[in-house]
Amino acid sequence: MNPQFLFNSSLALFTAGLIFFFKGLIPLGIGSFCIALGSAVIWLMSGLFEKFESTPPEIESLDDKDEEGKGVLKPF
Repeated sequence: MNPQFLFNSSLALFTAGLIFFFKGLIPLGIGSFCIALGSAVIWLMSGLFEKFESTPPEIESLDDKDEEGKGVLKPF
């Protein structure tokens, strides 16, 4: 699942939960907070596990070097 989608959905659900609490809809607010907490945990765990995944050297892109063997500057 896309980490950006998980982050945005957790923020939106947290905000909706606050609005539900202020409107007096306590069960909907609690449900929204629980779903937001779950998506935030999944977002954090997906980012954590992607850090430790290694890529084999043969899969790494060959576009990082030009013909003379010098590194190519990339803006980002």
